[in-house]
Amino acid sequence: MTSEAPVRGLDNVVVASTRLSAIDGTAGRLIYAGYAIHDLAEQASFEEVAYLLWYGELPSAEQLGAFRGRLAAERALSAAELALVRGVPAGGHGMDAMRTLISGLGQLDSEADALDSAAVEQIGVRVLAKAPTLIAAWDRARRGLEPVAPEQSLGHAANFLYMLHGEAPAPEAARAFDTYLVLLAEHGLNASTFAARVAIGAGADVYCALVAAIGTLKGLLHGGANQKAMETFLAIGAPEQAASYIDAMLARHERLMGVGHRIYKVEDPRVRHLRRCVKTMAGLNGDAERWQAIADAVGGVVATHPHFTKRQLNPNVEFYSAPLLYSLGLPLDLFTAAFALSRTVGWMGHIREQLADNRLIRPKSDYVGPSVHPFTQLAERN
Repeated sequence: MTSEAPVRGLDNVVVASTRLSAIDGTAGRLIYAGYAIHDLAEQASFEEVAYLLWYGELPSAEQLGAFRGRLAAERALSAAELALVRGVPAGGHGMDAMRTLISGLGQLDSEADALDSAAVEQIGVRVLAKAPTLIAAWDRARRGLEPVAPEQSLGHAANFLYMLHGEAPAPEAARAFDTYLVLLAEHGLNASTFAARVAIGAGADVYCALVAAIGTLKGLLHGGANQKAMETFLAIGAPEQAASYIDAMLARHERLMGVGHRIYKVEDPRVRHLRRCVKTMAGLNGDAERWQAIADAVGGVVATHPHFTKRQLNPNVEFYSAPLLYSLGLPLDLFTAAFALSRTVGWMGHIREQLADNRLIRPKSDYVGPSVHPFTQLAERN
């Protein structure tokens, strides 16, 4: 028992120092390693951002080429890894598949237990490169299709779409998905990142830490919100139905997913770029235009409805992620897996920071149970 009041949800409790990102929820600012998210979303590739977060600076052309080469060299699946894909049940959720595939990848790695900096860095490269191949191959397998081998000439984002659909994406679609990956790569000590740091801090291997993060990200209050947001847009069906549908949801005391954020009290700074990407996709096909219109209509209701304005609830990163990923042809249950493909960069950055100055994460709890009393023999209990 303690006299300290517990801090629900660890609000404003600082438990780590990081060089990876900074968030100002009041001003709506996000910084990756000294760079504003707006500059990175508009000018940098995902590979550049991954390099920045892992090595502390943007790469030169030579460094970027070498890094892309390392990723490309790790993309292809071995016979054992293909067997792993085919052994994952087809009927589960995409995040269940991803959790199992990354765990299996660890079992196939003879150096999985190594925690020295060089080994951990190599595992990060391996997982970042192979995870898109694994999840695309699994999705094709469950649809009765053969996996598509990675195309070494394509960038990280374009290659995933190629392996998923079996044809090279339009440049605009590839860039839109690349921007999505940039925006989701890192976001402070969120729930899944904290889970990864707890696991690696306990001395578990890197794959265990990533699986802990993946399991946490699936939660509807975290990464799972993007799928639920799209399910809401699908149910609304048309922009003119947005207001009445939301009123009915609120009357049933249901939560509108993709709205509100634990940190941001203004619009999530990533939203503007996702909105732009959705608009780009709308220019490529009429179906995407429909989902943009519905998302904009829902956003308009959120901006004026007292339920949301009084609580400072605004569209978050999941809100426009939903129509973007849907327009890119991802199945609904791969939305959160796509999030994980990006956030692997942030998770690995935090894993490396935790290992560099590790101490077992062991917060206290406040005991509120009964006081100590005598033990009652079994025969005497009612």
